[in-house]
Amino acid sequence: MRTPDSIDTWIKSRDWKLAKFDLLPVSFGVLMSLLDVLMMGSAKMIKTGQISYTTGLTFSSIVYAIQPFLFIKALDFEDMVVVNLIWNLTSDVIVTLLGLFYFGEVISGLRWTAMVAAVIAITLFSYTDVTDT
Repeated sequence: MRTPDSIDTWIKSRDWKLAKFDLLPVSFGVLMSLLDVLMMGSAKMIKTGQISYTTGLTFSSIVYAIQPFLFIKALDFEDMVVVNLIWNLTSDVIVTLLGLFYFGEVISGLRWTAMVAAVIAITLFSYTDVTDT
């Protein structure tokens, strides 16, 4: 077991509950998703010629190197299954919003239903009145 650091102390000093919802795993998911946005956004910018391959790949690699640190921190407060699912679902939603609003991409039909389902799933994973076995 490792010794808690100042980040652990700060996290533990906050109340992450909102009614029966635990916002801490969602917060970690959002932070890790924002790193995904930076990485995937720079990849899209490479593809569209907005930035060079060398610059984009270097930037993406540096940003993405932070991901394991956040994931390990999140595991101090929640199980891997929940952390991973919240991160992936949150990333799907946030990266899709980047594509829609920054890059002008379009989704329609049942794909919007999938987006709503992802948001519902994130909400359900943060709900804490569940008996886990």
